[in-house]
Amino acid sequence: MVAIAKQNGSLNPNTANLRGLCIIRSLVIAGQFAAVFYAEAQLGWLLPYVTLKLLLAAISVFAAFSWWRSFRSWPVTDIELFVHLCVDTIGFSAVLYFSGGANNPFISYLLVPLCISAATLPWAYAWTLSILACAAYSLLLFFYIPLEAVSPLNHQHGASPNTHILGMWASFLVSALLISYFVFKMAHRLRQRENELARSREHRLQDEQMLAVATLAAGTAHELGTPLSTMKVILEDLAEQKSAEDADDILLLEQQLDHCKDILNKLVSTARDLSEGEVISITAGDYLTEITERWQILRPACELKTSISGDTTSLLIQLDGTVSQAILNLLNNAADVSPSDIYLELRHTSSKLIFSIEDRGPGLSPEQAAMFTKAFVSTKGKGRGLGLFLSHATANRYGGTLSWQQREGGGSQVELKLPLDKIQRPA
Repeated sequence: MVAIAKQNGSLNPNTANLRGLCIIRSLVIAGQFAAVFYAEAQLGWLLPYVTLKLLLAAISVFAAFSWWRSFRSWPVTDIELFVHLCVDTIGFSAVLYFSGGANNPFISYLLVPLCISAATLPWAYAWTLSILACAAYSLLLFFYIPLEAVSPLNHQHGASPNTHILGMWASFLVSALLISYFVFKMAHRLRQRENELARSREHRLQDEQMLAVATLAAGTAHELGTPLSTMKVILEDLAEQKSAEDADDILLLEQQLDHCKDILNKLVSTARDLSEGEVISITAGDYLTEITERWQILRPACELKTSISGDTTSLLIQLDGTVSQAILNLLNNAADVSPSDIYLELRHTSSKLIFSIEDRGPGLSPEQAAMFTKAFVSTKGKGRGLGLFLSHATANRYGGTLSWQQREGGGSQVELKLPLDKIQRPA
């Protein structure tokens, strides 16, 4: 079962933010423990060390729980992240209360959860946490256990002022690094999220266009049945009256008409298989042969050269009829611009099966290449602008890609890449 915390293949933003907060919290806890032991062993300040250690231990338990929580399947909500930030603010304020209050140089750390809330949460939560942090700072100005040295000699030699200045420097350095790290990671996640939303909108628009095309195709296929039957009857009558010079033409027309009916039957069959989730299992070598034979019936006057790598021939794959249609569309596009020099290559890498179609046509301009996957855009005067669009939609449905590039020596090279983990059947 796919974890709910995953959305579109990526981590839920609040869950990712919680993990980042856990990293920051762990670093701060380690730093606080080190500071407590250093103050006790080296500075000799009179502080309630047992209370501080117990308080930091309790915060550590909460940090461990937060780590565990961040790897659960249910997503982190805004209010949950807000509660985590409030616990950090209150817990750290309690540590400051027992270690000098506002005089503690590490009090500037209160800005870190405040910056995180401002960057990741709705304004109501951010303002609430801001009020909480300001209230904590204000109270710590008046209520705290002071930082007092065991011996007054420490003050005479200026140890406390120097320590305070160094503490302020360390606090500023740590706060700046933590804020910069978290804000950068948050901004990166936001950019990723925006890109995912843009891709989602594009796919939704493409699906709507596909649905419109599919609806029209179904209606058109139904309407074509009657005229094709009429043409079949007329051709049978002509075949009985044919002369020698017309025999070849009539035979070709009969073959093309039979092929049209086969295409309609294939359309219905493919639609039924898709609705039932059925796919064919075939070796890559046999699949290439079948595609080549189907296309040569459509375009008998065109010359097609094929090749397949040796280790790809025996590869057992599972594909539905839309992939065959996509390849036929690409071959037809190549034949329209270069009928005598078309090359179809089938190969595979460790992760992808690649169909490469090459031609010696004029290629595409930068403007045409930018519209490569759009619907109803054609570089041919007679084209309807659906071939590449449908092929691109098929690639997307399998999680693959359809790419175009200039062929060496002139022409175009179009590659349909399908992930093997989606189409390969174990032998």
